[in-house]
Amino acid sequence: MVVLQFLSLSVNILCLVQKLPQIIRIYRTKNVNSISIASVLLGETSYTLLLAYNLWKNYPLSAFFEYIFLFLQDILLLYALAKYSTNTKDKPTDRSKAYCGIFIFCFYLLASLAGFVPAAWMNLSTILVIPIGASSKILQLRTIISNKSAGQVSRIGWAIAAYGSLARVITNLYQTGDMALVTNLLIGFILNLSIVIACTIYSQDRTVKSSDEQRKKTT
Repeated sequence: MVVLQFLSLSVNILCLVQKLPQIIRIYRTKNVNSISIASVLLGETSYTLLLAYNLWKNYPLSAFFEYIFLFLQDILLLYALAKYSTNTKDKPTDRSKAYCGIFIFCFYLLASLAGFVPAAWMNLSTILVIPIGASSKILQLRTIISNKSAGQVSRIGWAIAAYGSLARVITNLYQTGDMALVTNLLIGFILNLSIVIACTIYSQDRTVKSSDEQRKKTT
């Protein structure tokens, strides 16, 4: 079906660069403001589980191709967070968490590909992905709202994520019929869109505050 092929192709292309704007912004500014490391770790957990599950089930590559790139981009994001996170009394182990996460995710994926992960766990993992993925996005949303700033969070990246989730809802309904995956993707779409809205609101607030401060200086 032409529509499904277009959706799959567009998701795969967009996911090649989904997290790159945020990663590039971090490397340029050397600042990880408003990015929740707990959110990134949970998000990468869901990507790792989904990638391993889809490979284990031998689903068509077009149905999950983007997870390969999302997995790799989150690894780069975790490395950036480890490199530029400032250790404080409140967050003394951010760097170690990121490095440990990178090792665990890579090890799990290799173990699943080698067939060392039990089938019972592989089936259970798709159910766990729903609360894990949702928690990841809720934590990031809470961080933006509590800081009242989008910081280095990329609105473009989350908009791509929202589109990808919605497109994958449609393609999975037709290609796999796996309702666990569909439910996870639908929840992901709603939360991704919420983050885009929050970034838009607080980016505008910061712009207004900056313009007000400049006016005060000139008067």
